[in-house]
Amino acid sequence: MSNTEIKSRFHILHVEVSHGADRHDIHLHMERPPLVKDLMEEVERKARVMTTNQQLIFRGQRLHQNPDKELEKFGLFNGNHIMLIGEKLPQEEDSHFQRLLSIEKDIKLIDDVLELVCRDFENIKQSQQSRNKCEHFLYDLQTRTERCQTDLKTFQSVANNLNIDTTENDATRKKNEVIALIQDRIDISSNIISAISSYQGGKNDDNNCPDNK
Repeated sequence: MSNTEIKSRFHILHVEVSHGADRHDIHLHMERPPLVKDLMEEVERKARVMTTNQQLIFRGQRLHQNPDKELEKFGLFNGNHIMLIGEKLPQEEDSHFQRLLSIEKDIKLIDDVLELVCRDFENIKQSQQSRNKCEHFLYDLQTRTERCQTDLKTFQSVANNLNIDTTENDATRKKNEVIALIQDRIDISSNIISAISSYQGGKNDDNNCPDNK
């Protein structure tokens, strides 16, 4: 694939965001033109200023007032500088928020594994080989999925046991989001295991691997 083809498929934006004396390099690689809200979510992760508290200024334009607008509509391109105004989270809440972001990042890695399992499972089904010949591969797929599920349950326990004060509104919001995300992925992994088991037993040949997106 040529560089031109790569550029035509992906929208890549690198900008610098200043927040007081701090400087943050923001990188957005997307299959669609990045929106202001994409920038704000990345700023939240990097600068630890919540999207609800962000004011993003670029050449006199208040980007945060138009979260669904494409960044390029503001004349914003690679190498540009954006100013961020907004308070960081208090130290303890920030610590909790960062822990939850770390868990969320690990869940996205598990997403990649589950997606590969689904792809490989579909390839096995389409190959029309006998189940006996595929038994080793099916066992491997099921084992990988079960390992993902075990990791998810560990993350679920960590998130549930995170002691967040009721006054920590943003950390509480993120905790609820992460717990819901984990439960969704646990359900998906259970469906994948069930689909593989059914296929191994010769039941419901048309069973499709669940979509983990």
